[in-house]
Amino acid sequence: MALDETVAEVRRHLAASPAKVFAAFADAALVRRWLTPSRDVGLDVVHFDFRIGGAYRFAYRVPGRAPMVVSGVYRAIEPPSRIVFSWDIQPPDEHAGIRSEVTVTLTPQGTGTDLLIRHAQLTAPGARERHAAGWNGAIDHLATMVIGVNTSGSTIGGQR
Repeated sequence: MALDETVAEVRRHLAASPAKVFAAFADAALVRRWLTPSRDVGLDVVHFDFRIGGAYRFAYRVPGRAPMVVSGVYRAIEPPSRIVFSWDIQPPDEHAGIRSEVTVTLTPQGTGTDLLIRHAQLTAPGARERHAAGWNGAIDHLATMVIGVNTSGSTIGGQR
């Protein structure tokens, strides 16, 4: 099967239940704590309406750059296993205008959760790589938050 150059997939096993991981996507206060690619990037949750048809708007504070604004709409919410939402980057970011879609799948595995993030329709040059790196960084923060362990570059029960 050929590699789809417009899709970034990130998989990780987390040592937390699907319900706990799902809650980290469903609560604005929790999202603010983990959904950044690195510790030096801040996140302001400007709007957060977690329901099918509900919208969100995030402003990422990147050192030395104008804020990167991402907005979207929740298209599917199936607790505690699946979330689908659009991911639209606003100007002046280099990837502004990309209208992509993120699917989060949570599968129980032992006492933890297998997490799959599939970010599709990344049509601009370099977008797939940038978003894969961003999701990997964010999942590092998520793993730390849901199990209360400092990962500092290591993986939590899974692969990078």
